[in-house]
Amino acid sequence: MPLLSYRLDESHLVVELCDVVDPDNEAAIEQELLTLLPCCGPSTVIVDVVTPLLTPRALGVLLRVRGDAEQRGVSIAVVARYETTRQVLSAASLNRVLRVAYSLQGAELRSRGCRPGTEAPRKEGLRERLERRITPSDPAPPPARAVGPYADTSVPRFPGKR
Repeated sequence: MPLLSYRLDESHLVVELCDVVDPDNEAAIEQELLTLLPCCGPSTVIVDVVTPLLTPRALGVLLRVRGDAEQRGVSIAVVARYETTRQVLSAASLNRVLRVAYSLQGAELRSRGCRPGTEAPRKEGLRERLERRITPSDPAPPPARAVGPYADTSVPRFPGKR
C-alpha cells in the first residue's frame, strides 16, 4: 500500500497517513514509512495524519519510525488536523516527542525551531559553568532582579504609591 508523499521544499518531505493503522496493515505502513526515510536527503519528514482516528498501533508505528529516523539524522514532525487526533497525542504525552502541529506550516516551523542551524549561538551548559573557575579576586555578581509587571509580588502595593 503506497503512501502519498511529496516534497514541501528541499529539506521537508511530507507523507500522508490516510488509513487507520490496525493489525492488518501496521507492518506495511511502518515498512513504507521506513523506506521513505532518506539516508541523505531532506532533514525533516512530516507525517500528515489525515484520518481522525489515531489508534495505539499508529502511535507505536510513529514512535518506531521516529527512533529509526533519529539514527539516520532525520527529524520527524506530525501534523494532527483533527481535534480527536490531537487529544490522543496529548493524552499519550507525545506532543513534544513527535513535534505535533496543527498544519503543515506549523510542522515546518516546529522542525526549524527544534533544529537550530550552525550559525545559532550555543548556550553555556551546566558543565561549562561548573568548569569555569571563579577566583576570590573576582567581584561578586549582582543579585538577580526580576523584571516585569509581576516582579515584586511579595511587596505590598498601595494605590497611588510606588
